[in-house]
This record gives sequence, structure tokens and C-alpha cells, in this order.
Amino acid sequence: MKKLLVVIIFSMLLLHIKPAFADESYDWKSLNEIADTALQLAKQERFNESVQLLEYFAVKFEEIPIDRQVLSLDHYRTLSNTHQNAHELLLDDKVSTTEKVRSLTKFRLVVDAMVSEHQPLWGSMESSIMETFSQMKSDVQEGDNQSFQHDFNEFLALYEVIYPSIQVDLDIQHIKRMDEHISVMENQLFQEIPETSQAKQLAIMEEELKAIFERVKEDEADPSLLWVMISTGSIIFLALSYSGFRKYRGEKEKLVKRENDNSKE
Repeated sequence: MKKLLVVIIFSMLLLHIKPAFADESYDWKSLNEIADTALQLAKQERFNESVQLLEYFAVKFEEIPIDRQVLSLDHYRTLSNTHQNAHELLLDDKVSTTEKVRSLTKFRLVVDAMVSEHQPLWGSMESSIMETFSQMKSDVQEGDNQSFQHDFNEFLALYEVIYPSIQVDLDIQHIKRMDEHISVMENQLFQEIPETSQAKQLAIMEEELKAIFERVKEDEADPSLLWVMISTGSIIFLALSYSGFRKYRGEKEKLVKRENDNSKE
């Protein structure tokens, strides 16, 4: 019985886990590791080594068969553009370390967005972005236009880092709406706008931002994985229940037999 239960449990797991690898035509795991190592080297200012890894990434990526059902043309362009930009900035001695690291971070997040179906890395920047946005709201309330311009530029810099990644992960309509809100704020930046109007625009913009990060949280739980966990849990529960019942029945039969033997004596 125990052997049979083990076979059933593993069969259930293989039934749901195997398809996840069967359709995988891209070695994204290796590419993800290369991108991450290139970023870590750049943070240590080992730019030559980081460049070599980016070039190695390009070689490995070209070896992968292109399947438009797996990788759309838009996503391909996004990945290629962030890779090229990072490569060019690393080779430019006039570019600051901060800019080089930021460009590699963009590239790293895009590669991760290609790999991760759940909990993409760009979602971890929510706290930094929302904190900066909160400071922008405080600037408006205090009427400090100079601080607002500074914090708005900081917000744009942070948002730009995750922008290529959300192009991979999110619906285009979410991105377009956010682009429109940013465009409105940029147009208002050097104009005499009533505080109430600015505050209202920021409130709308904040809701859109929250919706973007909420979209990531909704994808954190894989329904198929939950189904496997529930199914496996049910099987284990039934197995334990059945084992307990057999043990109970066996002990009861022993007790009845002992009582019968005593009565005969």
C-alpha cells in the first residue's frame, strides 16, 4: 500500500511539472545567471569583465532557436536594446559608474522578466519608487516646487530602470496610461498650476502605479502549482486516514479475539 501511494504521489507531481520543461526552448536560466554576474562585476567597477560577459551573453543568445511564439518581436527588441545600451555605456570612459550600473540593472531586469513567470525582480523596486512618489506628494502639499522637480526627476530615473521590464510583463494599456500621466506632469512642471490640480493628478498617477505593482502580486501564486499541492495534500491525507483506519481495525480485531479467547477459558 505504501509503495502504491508513493507511485501515485510522484505520478501526480510529474504530470504537472513535466510540461513546464517540455515546452522550454530557451536556456533562460544560464542567460539570467550571465546577466546577473555582469551586473555584480559592474557594481565592483570591473567593467572589462562585465563587457566580456555581455559579449558572451550575445553569443549564447544567438545560439538559441528563435521561436516567435515564445519570444515576440517587441520583446526581442527590448532585450537587444537594453543589452546594446549597457554594452556601449560600459565601454565609454566618460560615463559614470552610477549610469553604467543603472544601464546593466535595466538589462538584468529585462532578462529576469523573460525568465520569471512569478515574482519578477523589477517588482522589488516598488518600495523605492513609491517612497519617492510619496515625497513628491509632500512637496506639492508644502508648495516646494524646487524639491518637487528634484524628486520628480528621481522618480523618473527609477521608473526608467523598470520600464523595459514592464514592457515585457504588462499589458500595453497599463504602460500607455502611465506614460500619459508622466507626460502631463512633465508639461505642468514649469507652469503655474494650482496645488489642488497637481495633487489630483498625482493621486490618479499613484493609483496607476499601485495597479502596476499589484499586477505582479497577482501573479505570485501559480494556479497549477497550487493544484498540485492541493491534490498531493489530499492524497497524503487519504493515505494517512486509510493507514489509521487499518491500524484501528487491526487493534479492534485483536481486542475481539482476545475477548473471545477469555470467554472460552
